[in-house]
Amino acid sequence: MKSLILTILYLIKDTVHRWFTRLSSPLARVLVVYFLSLSALSALGSYAISTKLVKDKITRQGGDLVIATMSETPEQPSAFPTEKEIADALQADSYALTLIGGATTPERHHLSIYTYDFNRTAQLAPLLSSKGIPTILTTPDSELPPGPIRVTISNMQTDAHVRRMPAEHPLMRIIGHAGMIIPPDNLPEELRPTFNTQHTIIRVRELNSSADLLRIEHFLKNFMRLEGRRGNVISLSRLLSEMDLVLSKQTQCRIAFCVGISAIVGILLTALAGMEYRQNEYIYTLMKSFGIRPSLLVLTFIAENIVIVGASFVGALATFMYFQRIIVTQILKLGNHTLTLQEIMPEIQLICYTLMGCILLSSIPISVAANRDIGRVLK
Repeated sequence: MKSLILTILYLIKDTVHRWFTRLSSPLARVLVVYFLSLSALSALGSYAISTKLVKDKITRQGGDLVIATMSETPEQPSAFPTEKEIADALQADSYALTLIGGATTPERHHLSIYTYDFNRTAQLAPLLSSKGIPTILTTPDSELPPGPIRVTISNMQTDAHVRRMPAEHPLMRIIGHAGMIIPPDNLPEELRPTFNTQHTIIRVRELNSSADLLRIEHFLKNFMRLEGRRGNVISLSRLLSEMDLVLSKQTQCRIAFCVGISAIVGILLTALAGMEYRQNEYIYTLMKSFGIRPSLLVLTFIAENIVIVGASFVGALATFMYFQRIIVTQILKLGNHTLTLQEIMPEIQLICYTLMGCILLSSIPISVAANRDIGRVLK
């Protein structure tokens, strides 16, 4: 054990000595890995930002939503799956409202009236008036002021309460600028028609490709078929399929970029490691003749490259994160957007895997040389 420790300390001392006596060797590795990593982070970061911008734009336009309109009659009763059932089956959030009639405000504005299944009570009750009266949900740009209001339903006036909702709330995708919701246990007889239209909206929690929407479309269509309900399903899955094509091309570019980095760094590390080993081959061979295993010599070169390459990459990452606003806005012309460490983590992992592969690849010639017969070297 003592001899192993002394051997390791000697190898560390020899490595540090080589760094100071031949400064060009570690400096070349540091500079090449640093600038290549910085270039890779800039290029892959631009892909990440462009992908983020496309996804954000699609989300703002409702690209993460699937909207279904279904008919229901007393002869075809059915209950839509609960919020929890959809969340467990599809990993998505959902809302379901049933159109049952219309109302009129004192300013002669027409409002659609909706209700919901009892299994949605826990989800929708927090949005409704605590007084039990009908609630009118409006977007901020609606002409109806928040607060109490009188509305006319089937020639009968009733109290209601107006509440503002964020325009991007999924319910407003169904209701529009304004709509009235009445709990199912408070429905008057005149609002119990024989034919209802149910509007269902399902939001994907994590939108990665058109397959996420197609999975939900398939679920809704199967539900309508099995329940005997007619209707249609609307989503932006076709638009997302075009996004998938763009992302697949970006993936190809990322792979090509990493292959290029691998070629340059791999050749550099292999050439320098082989040159340095040949310069010290006589000493290492003597160490082998004293019982030092060749694998220990190979691990020394791997550890040396890990330290140099790792420090260079960390420096490149710190530079990119600090100056990324300048790199992205002034050089790449992608607008005033930046990435967090979590958002760029897939690119960081990809570069790390690439550099680690280069280090292991560069150790192959060293492994071959370290296992040469001692007699051939010392003769």
